[in-house]
Amino acid sequence: MRSSHARTGRIWLFALFLIVFSALVVASEPQPSPVADEDLICHTSNPDECYPRIFQPTDEFQIVHEDQHLPEGLHVRLDITTGKKEAKINVPDEVNPALEGLPVDQAVMVVDAPASEETEAPPIPRDAPEYDILGKVREPKPSAGSNQEAVSFYDNLKLLKSPEAATSPDVKVDKALEALEDISHDIYYGLKIAEDTEAVNSLLCLMTRPGGNDAADQSLPPRDQQAASVLAGTLSNNPKALEQVAGSWSIMLNSPCPDVKGSLGDAFYGNALVASGDLTSSSERRTAASRIRAKVGVINGLIKDDTIRAEFLKNGGMSKLLRVLIPEQAEWAGAQRKVGQLALDNFLDEDMGAILGQWPTSSKLGDKQCQSGKDSGSEGCWDYHVARIKKSNGKDKEHWSHDLNTRLGKARKSQPKAKNNREL
Repeated sequence: MRSSHARTGRIWLFALFLIVFSALVVASEPQPSPVADEDLICHTSNPDECYPRIFQPTDEFQIVHEDQHLPEGLHVRLDITTGKKEAKINVPDEVNPALEGLPVDQAVMVVDAPASEETEAPPIPRDAPEYDILGKVREPKPSAGSNQEAVSFYDNLKLLKSPEAATSPDVKVDKALEALEDISHDIYYGLKIAEDTEAVNSLLCLMTRPGGNDAADQSLPPRDQQAASVLAGTLSNNPKALEQVAGSWSIMLNSPCPDVKGSLGDAFYGNALVASGDLTSSSERRTAASRIRAKVGVINGLIKDDTIRAEFLKNGGMSKLLRVLIPEQAEWAGAQRKVGQLALDNFLDEDMGAILGQWPTSSKLGDKQCQSGKDSGSEGCWDYHVARIKKSNGKDKEHWSHDLNTRLGKARKSQPKAKNNREL
């Protein structure tokens, strides 16, 4: 009985030994290396850096490696901060909570309404101000010395409006004209000059004064030239200034000028405007040409207004300008170019804003009539004098006379025949 129990105990002990030994054998068997697994990609010997060859998506975005195979049907995005591709399980109609409340860019197809359907413009309120296409001219921004500049500006205008300004030997008049010329090109101050009708009237009287006026300071240009330069600067590229001057133009032309017979209009359309006179020396011709060039700049600015342009043509203004083209001395070349450009820009060249058909207003005259005598300065002699200047500059194809000669010829062809207007 005792031996039977001993035998049974040995059997159980032997069974326990087999179980323990088997466990040790299983535990000691080597595990396969991740590198050897065909479903993983390993670039190093570190198993932690391996990742599946086929991307395993979850409900959260994960980085997709460049050499991973990406199954179809996933929600893929690109992280613009890292440049890496991310993917997750796609959930249809999923809304990104980070984008809630933000505007969504949507494609819109615009369908034009039928041509017959016209939308009505909204009614304009009865008390609405008139629309001004030119807008408001704003005062220059304050800067160091700007207050003093404004004070000096108005003081200079006040000085010019005095009756003695034309004949005063005081050099202050010349300095005032010089200062106004510098500032007249400013849109704001140019408009302020134009708004002062009395000041514009004084400048026009100075500009058209018979014989001109030498400056008290001999280093400065004559006063008629300085006054013209101020007006030309005021009107240049300043539509609102022109609008102001045009509004009071007829009143100014009917007003008198100090110490001068007749009205301002008589002087403006008289010989004082562009008469070259009998000039013998080269220096005299240069001075006269500079004076006229400045005055032509004023005319060019004024006739941008339709009413003033029509009046200018009616009063034979173009025949007065033609007299600048008659002299053949070299000193007149600059003034002649200014006159030729005026004719092109205002009457013959549509690209420069000219309205064709307004000029010439009289018939072309023959060469013999225009060579000398009383008809040489008639408007019908523009063709002759332009052709003469063109011939003397034949080698220079870019000379203004070539373009003017061509365009004037075209204008003559479309001009009504037997048009003999009396020139004033």
